[in-house]
Amino acid sequence: MAIFRFFFWVLLLSNLVLLVLMPGPLPGFSSLEPERLAQQIKPEGLRLLSNPLTANAAPSAPSAPPCTEIGNFNSTMAAKFEARLARLKLPALPAKQMVQPPTSSLVFIPPQPDEASANRRLAQLRSQGFHDVSVVKEPLSRRWGISVGLFSSGELALAQLDSLKKAGITDARIEEHPLNSARYAYRLQGLVADDKPELKAMLPDFPGAEIRACTTP
Repeated sequence: MAIFRFFFWVLLLSNLVLLVLMPGPLPGFSSLEPERLAQQIKPEGLRLLSNPLTANAAPSAPSAPPCTEIGNFNSTMAAKFEARLARLKLPALPAKQMVQPPTSSLVFIPPQPDEASANRRLAQLRSQGFHDVSVVKEPLSRRWGISVGLFSSGELALAQLDSLKKAGITDARIEEHPLNSARYAYRLQGLVADDKPELKAMLPDFPGAEIRACTTP
């Protein structure tokens, strides 16, 4: 029995020495773990491949609907043209827009029955602290009205109108000056001019008006 113990310890010590001295894994295990590690997927090495059919295709922008613009009308002609448009069957309601603002803004009280009434109203306004006032005689459409200030800025005209309202004067309004100096145009969405020849037929009744494609949204 002693000799068997001796050989047992010799073999055990020999294995321990081999285990310490050998740099690599034990025989029988070298082909398992390294291969399994080599087969693992490395996420950092992945690369997303684009579809070759769509990689070079640029996104197509939606096409804008047709649009026709007709102008430029002063205030009086715009009202007449708008009445004529109402008779046509259009794909959408026309959109009115100002394309040229008036030179100035007039704060104005509508015409009084006669000159004497206008002078009485003028005196009343001055007694309320409004001194930049005058009776209007021309043009005829404004005769015997009261001017309560002419302003180059719309904001200043609004401020004057607000002061009048605070003083209890509620019939004042802002009008363009000179009269009919602003210009307006009408946009007809979803319509090409050639689709409605009656539009072109209307233009001779409105001198200076033109029909064109819309250039801005």
